[in-house]
This record gives sequence, C-alpha cells and structure tokens, in this order.
Amino acid sequence: MIGNNPWDGNILEINKTVRVTGTGSIVAPLLQLIGSVRITEQYAVITDVTTLNNATAIYATLYDGTVSEDLTADGIVLSGAPVGTMFLKDKTAANAYSVSIADQCRLNETITNVRNISRPFTVTQKNGVNTFLRLHLTTTDTPIDFTVFVVFKYTPLYNGSRLFFL
Repeated sequence: MIGNNPWDGNILEINKTVRVTGTGSIVAPLLQLIGSVRITEQYAVITDVTTLNNATAIYATLYDGTVSEDLTADGIVLSGAPVGTMFLKDKTAANAYSVSIADQCRLNETITNVRNISRPFTVTQKNGVNTFLRLHLTTTDTPIDFTVFVVFKYTPLYNGSRLFFL
C-alpha cells in the first residue's frame, strides 16, 4: 500500500479456495460486500475435480436479499473441465465468463487493455442490508464436486468499504 488507508485508491487482493458440491440449481454465496468497491479483477481456477459432469449455466450475481443483479450472464459450461481450467469476468454483465478449458493450451484475446485482465466494475451494498456476491451453477441429476481458487482484486471507494469471503 502506498498510503496508510486501504481506501486511498490502492488495489487489495483477497482469495480463497472454495469447494462446490451439489445437484440441481446451486447458489454459492462467495463474498459479502460492505459499502462500495471497484472490482478490477475477478477470476477462478479449478484446483481439484472429484466429479464435474453436466455443470452448465454458470454465472455470478450481486444479491441484497430481495434484488439480484447479474454480474455475468449464464452460459459457460464446465462439464468435464480438468484441473487448471480458468474462468474470468472480462466483459460486461450482459456476457458470460470467459473460460479457458485446460484440455489444451489456450489463448484469450478479448482483453482490450493488457494491464487489466478483467473488465473493472463497481458494486454497492444496499443500505443497511447484507449484500452478497454469489456464484450460480446448474447440474442435472449428476452430483458435482470440485474445488476452485477464487481471486478478487478491488479498491474500496470510501472508508469502511470492503469485500470478504464467507
């Protein structure tokens, strides 16, 4: 950090390994939001796979208990994805995550500014209400069980603003 305060424009990074399990429509709250933050990078890498069949319609939302705001559109499929597969938000909320399945070497050139691997966006907590960033995933009758390493880089926009993993 350059200054003494985390809200002085410096980018903070938080990360966590998250295990995703279940069948059907899965909603996994990942982070809680306090205040307003500018997220500059958001991506995940699969680090372990026990079962990953029929994993479709993966997307992210911001949720305040009443309203759900899409951070990405659904559309990526991780069925059969091996360890090393990565997905990231590098477009607008109207678009799905970009995914690089690790079954061969991959190149993703949707990035317009090589200094930012993601498309930055700002999120704001509903006043006085717990607000969460959630990952959504749909499976059929086949249970899934995999682990992802999730990374968020962000800048708090005012004193007390922050993200934290649940």
